[in-house]
Amino acid sequence: MDFIRLSLGDITALRPYFEHNDCRICDCTIGGTFMWRDFYKTHYAIQGGLLYLKVEYLPGVIAFAPPRGDAHDRAEAYEAIRQECRVLGVPPRVCAVSEGRLQELLQIYPDARYETNRDWSDYLYRAEDLIKLAGRRYAGQRNHINAFLREHPDWSFEALTSENRAEIRDFFASHFEEHAMGNPTYDEGNYKTLEALDNLELYGLLGGALRAEGRIVGAALGEIVGDTLFVHSERAEKDVRGAYQMLVSQFARAFASNLAFINREEDDGVEGLRRAKLAYHPVRILDKYLVELPS
Repeated sequence: MDFIRLSLGDITALRPYFEHNDCRICDCTIGGTFMWRDFYKTHYAIQGGLLYLKVEYLPGVIAFAPPRGDAHDRAEAYEAIRQECRVLGVPPRVCAVSEGRLQELLQIYPDARYETNRDWSDYLYRAEDLIKLAGRRYAGQRNHINAFLREHPDWSFEALTSENRAEIRDFFASHFEEHAMGNPTYDEGNYKTLEALDNLELYGLLGGALRAEGRIVGAALGEIVGDTLFVHSERAEKDVRGAYQMLVSQFARAFASNLAFINREEDDGVEGLRRAKLAYHPVRILDKYLVELPS
């Protein structure tokens, strides 16, 4: 296959391959693919009506994403990956494999080996849960929101538009600078969030901002695929009590009221982030597998 380095300008041509995402993992979205294209050195090829993505899954480790597109014979598509790996002289690996795709692969290749990394698992929530935050298990979040409402009675939430895009971008940029972690993964996510805002028409993402006293104290960026809202970037001022909880609920209310699920993506092994995401009681942890096929 003739693989080409994935670039921002490829979004329009490749968008049809991302219109469906039955597995609901973020790797199968426009944002999840293009925002991380440079970090994973992503290349692509189209053959037989299928989109093949080749990535450097880990430093020095080449792998292929499950083929995207309509295919009557999935076995043939995976055989194409095995053949490409023979040409490259690397083990045939498939990455970002959902549970459903794993079972599909194991039916074709019963002897395939697989592993998963909890740090890269997605958090999937019922949209209704994050909108309403109802019941005893969400009492803590409601307490923070009530404090926010008492301290900021003139709060507002607004959708991302061409009029407020620059201000929302400035909020993200300032937040990233103030909370720098020196983590390559974190830094790349920050950089590509700004890229997405600078190229909003290409990415086609949606977003929103939470204000208190007219000042932006939280913002989020995401996209909808099927019945799921994917939250690609989400930041709030830590010194404004309840801002994060308010942002989570308002973003869900604005964009997921007619959807079934919200995917708030991985925690990258950051302990504080893991605790925060678990505190919202995901309905499922979506594991992703690295599968090594028989040579």
